[in-house]
Amino acid sequence: MSIHINPNLQASSKLITTLKIRNIGLIRIDTIFLKISLLLLKEKNDMDFIESMQKDFADWKKSGTCNQAKNLNDKIGEEYFDTATPHYFVGNPDSDFVLVHLNPKRNKTAWKQSCNYSIFNEYFEFHKEFGKRVYGKKSDRKHKSPFDRKQIRFIKPFGVIDFTSDDEYKNLENVIDQKYQLELIPYGSPSFDYHTVYPTFLESFIKNVLNEIARTERKYVIFCGKVFKQLLIPYIGKQEKHSFKLKKKEGGETKMNYEIINIEINTGETMFKAVIAPHYAIQGAPIEAYAEQIVKLYSK
Repeated sequence: MSIHINPNLQASSKLITTLKIRNIGLIRIDTIFLKISLLLLKEKNDMDFIESMQKDFADWKKSGTCNQAKNLNDKIGEEYFDTATPHYFVGNPDSDFVLVHLNPKRNKTAWKQSCNYSIFNEYFEFHKEFGKRVYGKKSDRKHKSPFDRKQIRFIKPFGVIDFTSDDEYKNLENVIDQKYQLELIPYGSPSFDYHTVYPTFLESFIKNVLNEIARTERKYVIFCGKVFKQLLIPYIGKQEKHSFKLKKKEGGETKMNYEIINIEINTGETMFKAVIAPHYAIQGAPIEAYAEQIVKLYSK
């Protein structure tokens, strides 16, 4: 039984090692469990996170269309997601700090872009060092994203990323490249409505992301947005909600209550602790104070 690994797949060392170990493990046991393994593979027919990314890149490069995105749109019954430019992650895949967002926000005017990457490794490295490309010394350094600045304010209380530089662009670079930001669905759309995009349509994407998170030890895993309260229901073993008011910079407390949910994820294959941050995206929220509460209550 031979197993092929695409030679273009020269990305994260730990990610590749995981694939090699899986393949070696399958070769070692196939003399004993060959029939069982083949039956399970035939029945499941799933790809893991890196394989899904690799397939999307190959489809996009060859035909301009990611077949997985097209199949998802077919299930929904409309062209809901962009079928090009898959965006799985930015940052360090082995970081111990993980943020999970729903999907890239992308207007339809930016859809169906052609693939300008030569090989998969170039595509992978672009996203792995996205902060360096946008804010590094070789960038034009003419833009400071409000979203990235917000992320610095949010992540600073966790004490996991170096924001000590006097060079603001270096801090902006670090906030992207020293964490691991995953998109649950790697295809862009102007909006998202889980009444239209049923969670059952997303099962393979959800499991891939959860298994990718569990691939190595993480210190913090945060699902950003209230939509995850619905999407993760089948995978939540335990949960505990915490509600609180936040202190405002100008003094006093917020009128509304903010919430975080400590969860234990169980995919049937792996388990890990995480937090859902339903109010992460609220405009004008005291985001530093919100992060401080997450740090205080994480895993409690």
